[in-house]
This record gives sequence, C-alpha cells and structure tokens, in this order.
Amino acid sequence: MDIPKSFTEKLIAISNNETVSIGLFKSKQSKDLLNVFFSENILQKSKKRNSFFVYSNNIEQLNNFLRERYGIINLEKYHQLLINPNSTKSESAQISSNSKTKETKVYSGFFLRTYANIEGTLNGEKLNLKTLKGSSLFISDFKNLIIPKNVTIVGIENPETFYLIENYKHYFEKRNPLFLLRFNNKSFIEWLQLIPNKYLHFGDFDLSGIAIYILEYRNKIDSKRCNYFIPKNIDSLINNSKNYSDYVKQLNDPKVKGLNFENYSEVKDLANIIKKYRKTIEQEVLMKANAS
Repeated sequence: MDIPKSFTEKLIAISNNETVSIGLFKSKQSKDLLNVFFSENILQKSKKRNSFFVYSNNIEQLNNFLRERYGIINLEKYHQLLINPNSTKSESAQISSNSKTKETKVYSGFFLRTYANIEGTLNGEKLNLKTLKGSSLFISDFKNLIIPKNVTIVGIENPETFYLIENYKHYFEKRNPLFLLRFNNKSFIEWLQLIPNKYLHFGDFDLSGIAIYILEYRNKIDSKRCNYFIPKNIDSLINNSKNYSDYVKQLNDPKVKGLNFENYSEVKDLANIIKKYRKTIEQEVLMKANAS
C-alpha cells in the first residue's frame, strides 16, 4: 500500500510534534493506512473532549518505519516528489529508496542484520554480515547472496524489534542467526526459496501473527525447514496478559477464519493456548519480561 499525498501531509504535521484530528483521515485508503500505523504502534491516538487526535510518541521510530516499510528517506521531500510532476528518477532516488516511486513500483531487496560473525558472499566476493547495533545492511542483489548452510534465517515483521534484536539475544544462543526485515516487496520470500537454510519466524503471539506465518512464509517455502519461535514459558506469559481486545478483533480476521491451526504441528499448541486464555501478547513482552 503506497502513501498518498494527503496522508503524507498529515504525517509531516505529526513528525513536527503536532496532533491531527482523526476525522481528517477521510478516505478508505487513509483509514486503512492509519490502521496499519496504529497496529504497528507507530502512531497513537488520544481523546480531547469529544474528539480523537493522532500523534506520535516517537518521531525517530516513525521515520525508521517510513524508511523500512515504504522506502521513504525524507518525508517532506517525498511529499514534494508527489506534487511535482516534473521530478526525475535521480531526484526520486535521493528521496526514496525506490527510484520508481512515481510509478508505484517497489524496490527489490531486504534489510538484514546480525550480531553473529557470519561471512557470506555477494557476487562471488566475501561479505561480513555482522552489523553494528542500530544499523543494518540492505541487499538489493539478493539472488547472488550466498550464506553458510548452518545459518538460521530469522524473519522479523516489526522494525523496532529488528533494530533492538540484541535485547533478545539469549533466545538464539543455540543458533547462528541472520535476522531479516521484510521490505515492501517479495524479495524476502524469493531468496528463501533459493536457499536451503532453516527459517524461524519471530512474530507476535496472536492468531493473526500465526496466520501470516502460515500463509506468507510456510506455504511458500519448504515447510520442513520452517518453524515459529515460541518461548518455553509462553503459557504463563499469555495467561498473565491483559490484552483481550486483540484476540476478539482477530477472530474476524479473514486469514484466521480460513485456517485450521490443528493442521500445522509447529503452531497448533500456541494457537490453542491463545484460544484457551482468549488473550494475546506482542514480542516486545519478551524483552521486558526477560523470559526464556
């Protein structure tokens, strides 16, 4: 889903620490986009008198999300790009990671990072994939990226978790992990289909998260090398959660409705625990609880 000019204008105001009335998000596209930003906790809303307002409590996180999910490097210049019909691809490349933004095509590739000393090759040349904390590599020519077979690919949907993965390091001590953040394209899956490495999905612990894993990952690559990360004390974590609302909402998720989780051995127990307590948790809880 692309970000239209009207939505960009509101994001610019929010990025300047302003609040925007939720009533200004009028079109279906704007409302759908706003729900994406809410669900990722990138934007928040508050009530003043009888009206709701949208704001951000972390502008840096908003900018990171725009860069990683939509390829927008500079929000204000991106807005100028949208309103200027004479902008060039060169200008677009400086503003967005996608030099074909105005044609609404998606840049190929994905972000990766790891704290492990993993050496791969890109176009036959050695490449150390270890990244500094808070940084990542963007691989565009992914079809020519080769990594050791003992590396486990760990897929992450949440940009904040991706850049704070060192805080979850104790969960992956027995693995040689390479963490991938899916960009807004199919490159992630295409690369997984080319390599033999095991894939571990590190998502939220809710029915929609499990459905995404099944439909967008497990069903598209060899299921025998796929798994879903589940901490040992997941039962108590979900039991102690206070998040009932997401569980209720996700019962109406079309992806959830169309799946029988009993058919997927690696996630059926997790799905049953979620249904048992009628609660969910986000992966950030693991960092706070220091679970194992």
